[in-house]
Amino acid sequence: MSGIDPTIRAHYSGGHERDRLTDGTGRLEFLRTQELLARVLPPPPAVVLDVGGAAGVHAEPLAAQGYEVHLIDPVPLHVEQASGVPGLASVAV
Repeated sequence: MSGIDPTIRAHYSGGHERDRLTDGTGRLEFLRTQELLARVLPPPPAVVLDVGGAAGVHAEPLAAQGYEVHLIDPVPLHVEQASGVPGLASVAV
């Protein structure tokens, strides 16, 4: 995670991003983002590169829909968490 401000690094290394969009006010952000992705992505099968994909919260439903999803994120914890998401084609720092 070199090149990332230490304050930002500390925030994202805390592990809060994985659950941020699953309940509460974050759920609205998740649903709206999924709606927008459905509008602009070609139908599956297609290849999607999820840049800054964190723990894979948006990548997982895309993979389940039949997209080939490649996720990259500069936070090693996020990559570790996303590695457990079913259906992702690749996960990397």
